[in-house]
Amino acid sequence: MLIIIYLSIVLSSATQSAAAIFFNRNSSNSAVFNAIKSCTALVFFALICAFGFTFHLPTLLFGVLYGACLCFSMYAGYQALCRGPMALTSMLVSFSVVIPLIWGITFGNESLKPIQYPAFALLLFAIVLTNADKIKEKKKKPTAYGKWLMFVGITFVSNGICSILQKRHQNLYPGAYSKEFMLFAALLCSVVFSILALRKAPFGELKTEKGKLYGVLAGLTNGIAIFMTLILAGSENASVMFPAISAGTILASLLCGRILFKEKLKVNHYAALAAGVAAVILLKL
Repeated sequence: MLIIIYLSIVLSSATQSAAAIFFNRNSSNSAVFNAIKSCTALVFFALICAFGFTFHLPTLLFGVLYGACLCFSMYAGYQALCRGPMALTSMLVSFSVVIPLIWGITFGNESLKPIQYPAFALLLFAIVLTNADKIKEKKKKPTAYGKWLMFVGITFVSNGICSILQKRHQNLYPGAYSKEFMLFAALLCSVVFSILALRKAPFGELKTEKGKLYGVLAGLTNGIAIFMTLILAGSENASVMFPAISAGTILASLLCGRILFKEKLKVNHYAALAAGVAAVILLKL
């Protein structure tokens, strides 16, 4: 069952990334994409809550904080991708896994087995190898990185805090209020991005935007990934869960790019695949 949850998180994460690429081929209006994505996730969690909703004030506070961080992550992540190289952006944002790792070990009373230490080295190795060729190419074409680095930093911190909030909530309320947590977060994101979308264009123009179904797909898969992660957070150590999800998502994205977008894998990508798989296996031993 645990393997199925991990796979669903990884596949859902890769699917929402692919949906964003497909949407971008039809429209450049990111506010519309984020609004549709957020509203779809809201409907998803509202339907789940329809089978039993319990108002819980601490969960409301956790959900609002998570939703706020998620808004920053979605907005800053898009801006970073628009202003800088995708490969380097993805690599640096992937390192946000370090934030919940440090929190889990320092404040979460978690500890690592000796066999798990080399797993982190392999994870770092896999992340760097995934983008090794792009880093080399970018050195040949230097450019200004000021605003790009700022948005990468915001995304990095936002993602890390989101992971900590998920884990902390489930530490306090194991297996409880998961759907309520995400309903509150999705509600905040929906309001924020719907307002942003309507400020850019009237509702009539938004209806004519192409590729809206990709936003729906991204919202559904985003909802599944976050909900499953929240469930998993109640039973898994942060020091194991988040690196495993990070490594799996990176590898799934590589395979997705190869199959859907005909991107060719290079030698460093195959090496990253092997290192990533080894890291996940060591983390789960």
